[in-house]
Amino acid sequence: MEISVSRRGLTVCAAAILAAAAVAVLPAGPARAASWSAVPTPGAVRSVDAVDAANVWVVGDNGLAARWNGTTWTATPTPLATAGLQGVDGAAPDDIWAVGRAGSGTLTEHWDGAAWSVVPSPNPPNATWSLELAAVKTFSAAEAWAVGSYSTSAAPIQRTLIERWNGSAWSIVPSPNPDAEVNLLTDVDGAAPDDIWAVGNVAHEAYGGTPRGGLVLHWDGSAWTRINVPGTVSDGTINFPTLEDVFVVSADDVWIVGRAFSWTVFRTIPIALHWNGQNWQRSLLSTGPDDGVGFRSVAALSATQVYAFGRVIARWTGTGWSVDASVSNTLTDATAIGPSTFWAVGGSVAMRQ
Repeated sequence: MEISVSRRGLTVCAAAILAAAAVAVLPAGPARAASWSAVPTPGAVRSVDAVDAANVWVVGDNGLAARWNGTTWTATPTPLATAGLQGVDGAAPDDIWAVGRAGSGTLTEHWDGAAWSVVPSPNPPNATWSLELAAVKTFSAAEAWAVGSYSTSAAPIQRTLIERWNGSAWSIVPSPNPDAEVNLLTDVDGAAPDDIWAVGNVAHEAYGGTPRGGLVLHWDGSAWTRINVPGTVSDGTINFPTLEDVFVVSADDVWIVGRAFSWTVFRTIPIALHWNGQNWQRSLLSTGPDDGVGFRSVAALSATQVYAFGRVIARWTGTGWSVDASVSNTLTDATAIGPSTFWAVGGSVAMRQ
């Protein structure tokens, strides 16, 4: 049975949340403020994707999956109520994938326009614990990719995990593990089935060790390879860069965001890496809040419509980042719908422009 959350209920809930300061949208100095509004969700959400304005999906803790139809959220039952759903992406209103973890294994669920169902996904044969799919990218009914990581008793202790849907089954695709101990993937996106980017991190030590640097992988249609992107390793200006999200506008317009410790201002700051088809460029937001979060997500519609999110909503001006607003919750994922709509989610609230 579907549970519909009325627009009136959302309005009342929004007022209560704003009053309790669970979400605080604050002006950010002289930057040109965008028109952002807070839309409460039916639970704690981690990921968002929009097929169109009437099919905006969020997923999160306790098997939560909900769809925004342009007016209200409708929570849709999922098969595993205790599962942790980490990522969602769709190619059509009746072709949505959600991924995460369930018990000691990976989890992939599919929405066919009427209901969610669990679709078996393989676990690596030498996996011992911490199996998780963190993100998914859907190209068509016969092409989808999911990324994450798993742990093993043999070195490296934590390995990247990439799985591919071919229209009938999920299979594991070999992926690089350049670090001796920790390798993990946090997001995936692509311009085409033969032009896909995955990002994550490598670390000095297992079990929460200090991140050593970012990890960027690319699929060219035949194999995954590591790409050496400037800004993913420590240098004289930043230390311990950590990558969180990738958003692909086109083959020559790719954004990656995260955080790093800045030697200039001596604190953790948001970072962004941009591929323009010829080279990678790095940009920093050294004027943002000292929150240690950095940028957690990014979405774009064009070269002039780019937003990054964390504890701030930042707009790309073409030469740098301008903070439009600060928020009290961390926005962990974002998506965009043409010609000018953006969604970003985190906790029990979605921000919409």
